[in-house]
Amino acid sequence: MNARSVALGLLDTLFKVLLVVVAIMIISKYASVAYKYGYNIYNQTPASQYDTRTVTVSITDSMSVMDIAELLENRRLVDDKYLFWLQERFSEYHGMIAPGTYELSPSQTPDEIIGVMCASNIEAQEAKESDK
Repeated sequence: MNARSVALGLLDTLFKVLLVVVAIMIISKYASVAYKYGYNIYNQTPASQYDTRTVTVSITDSMSVMDIAELLENRRLVDDKYLFWLQERFSEYHGMIAPGTYELSPSQTPDEIIGVMCASNIEAQEAKESDK
């Protein structure tokens, strides 16, 4: 073996070790993010527990859940629009947000906010079921 092949072998080993370290760091970071989202989907906290002001929010037919989440984040009613989108996706109210104007508060949990925005749809469904 000459010095060149030894140096290339050492360089190859160092490169592989570096790749493994970078892969572990990336996996660790995104595992932490995934855990945070998973935990917060079901363990909901309000954006501000002590801020009891009300904010008027208007929802239209053309708005998607992500549009609504972005609006709520901009109005400081939720902390993270992507987390709100997931919370709506996994809630019992999925797909039931009705267009309208709502009075919401940062002291409400995301599930409570979704419940307020779905109330008219829930009442309409209950009325249909009671008519049967």
